[in-house]
Order: sequence, then C-alpha cells, then structure tokens
Amino acid sequence: MGLAAVLFVLLLSFTGIALNHSSDWQLDRRYVDSAWLSAALGVSVPDPAASFADRGHRVTLLGRRAYFDSRDISRELDSLNGLVTLDQFAVVATRGAVLLLTLDGELVEYIDLTSDLPGPIRKLGLVNERPLLEAGGVYFISDADVTGFAPWPMEDRGDVIWSTASDPAPAELAAIEDLYRGRGLTVERLLIEIHSGRIVGASGPIFLDLVAAILIVLSISGLVIWLRGPTRGSGSQNGHRTP
Repeated sequence: MGLAAVLFVLLLSFTGIALNHSSDWQLDRRYVDSAWLSAALGVSVPDPAASFADRGHRVTLLGRRAYFDSRDISRELDSLNGLVTLDQFAVVATRGAVLLLTLDGELVEYIDLTSDLPGPIRKLGLVNERPLLEAGGVYFISDADVTGFAPWPMEDRGDVIWSTASDPAPAELAAIEDLYRGRGLTVERLLIEIHSGRIVGASGPIFLDLVAAILIVLSISGLVIWLRGPTRGSGSQNGHRTP
C-alpha cells in the first residue's frame, strides 16, 4: 500500500507547491499548447467580444485574447476598439492603449495612453494615412512613426475613415477558435485539474479520496507500531535467532 501511494504523494506534493507559487511563476499566464487536452478538460471558447477589419486584415477579441488574422497577438487585452492598417504596420486600439503590429501580426510596440487621455478610447480612425483617436470628446493624432499621440483641433479633422466593428466570416472564426482552444488552457488550470484528480473525469476525485484513506491507514498503523515498540520474538536473543 505504501509503495502504491508514493507516486500520488509525490504528484500531490509537486502540484501543491506549484499552485502555491502560481502568481510568482505566472502559471496563470502560461498556456498549454494542446487543443485535444483543452477540449478534454472542457475549455470553452467565448463569443467574439469585438472584431474589426481593414484592407484585408482582421483583428478579433475572444475573451481577453486578441488575434490578428490567424495569429495570436500574445498579449491579453481588456477591450478592442478599432483597427487601421498602414503601408507596413497595423494599429490596434483598446480602451486605454494602442498596439503597433507588423502586417504578419507580430507585436512591435504597446503604447499605454491611460494617463495621457481625458477618457477611454472610443474610436480609432485614419486621416491622411495617420491614425486618429477619439477619447473623452477630444481627438488625438499620431506622429509619423506612430510612437505617440498629440491633441488635434476638431476643425482640422478633414475626412476621417473610422474603424467600424464587423463580424468575422465563419471560416475566420473557426480558425481562431481552434487557436484559442490550443492556448486557452493555462498551466495553473492544468495543475488544479491534476491536483484534484478531475483530469481523469468524475472518478478522479473518488480515486484520490481512496489514496487519502490509504495514507490515513498507513499513518495511523505506523504510529501505533512505533508507540508499541519492538514486539516479542521479532529479534535475536543471546545470539540465537528466534524461531
């Protein structure tokens, strides 16, 4: 019984230590890239929170994960408020930040504008090939390199092409849903499932309860044997082995 329980003692010990340090090790931000394991553990795909398209490119937000075309942006976002594309880059707006991406979906720069704007970003547009933001009723235009934004008088707005939300095509949505399933399972979630035994289904917790019962029996019986000390006839006396 003891040998059979050793594996589970080690398993529970290692997963317990890891879960105790989940925040320190950022296990809630690390993902297990396994679609079948995510599906087996019932990782559900949320409906798109928002989706924008421009010049043949699309950005979509599922939960807190954003996807540019068929690539994970690899940064969690709290919102998605627009997309405009330039000659070499794409600009994505959230409630309080702007992301600069390559046209392949690689994140180049994350520009946090929370402290620079009078309110949350509500719209993203394009004027004279320059990204334009609207926040708190004030307009902000980017510099030539899209590294910062400055206030822009309303009378100088000109013809602004605003980014508007649209629904992704079924094939596009299916592709990013597959990506989400592959990266929707955090290491922390997997460790919790292993630690509780639920990773093998409804019988997992019952099995671990049985292992716990075995450990209780071993602990109590071991304590009783230790308290009683050596039993008579268990050792040798005067150099003769007791039959």
